Amino acid sequence: MLLRTLRALAHTAAGIWLGGMVMLAIVAPTTFGVMRTTGVDNPDAIAGQVMARNFVRFDKVQMSCAAVLLVWTSTTILRKPSTRDWVRAALIAAAAGLMLYSAWTLTPRILDLQPILAGPDPDSAMRAAFDQFHATSVRIAQALLLLLVIVNLELALPIEPAPLNPLPGEK
Repeated sequence: MLLRTLRALAHTAAGIWLGGMVMLAIVAPTTFGVMRTTGVDNPDAIAGQVMARNFVRFDKVQMSCAAVLLVWTSTTILRKPSTRDWVRAALIAAAAGLMLYSAWTLTPRILDLQPILAGPDPDSAMRAAFDQFHATSVRIAQALLLLLVIVNLELALPIEPAPLNPLPGEK
């Protein structure tokens, strides 16, 4: 019963993490698009500040979800692990590692560059650095989406394959 409860919590965490990633993928371009129609000066800088706050908050959600998944997958590895358990653990560890790199390395650098880019004449080298960090962040988010879809699908599969019912006339 405890393992089923932990699995349910893990599946919930994986779903929340995936859902949050999808929501941010929808909200980011919408935020920039709406800000460009408001007539404010430097709408991209304002939209960037809004999204940066969203990402910082969501990083906490991601870390919580990753922690739940890592604790649960550790319990599966500590007992007699199957190949499926090892593959799932690797997927979850990869997702957690990518997320932590993004949250602890890329996001702080992007946040440091945003005020500079919002200034009157941003340096082209700063713009190039920001664009590089942002592009890397987007690629990591895409990889995370893929990993989380796979983890969610794997968690939705039955733990044990269902027995085949014999055809009529078979024993």
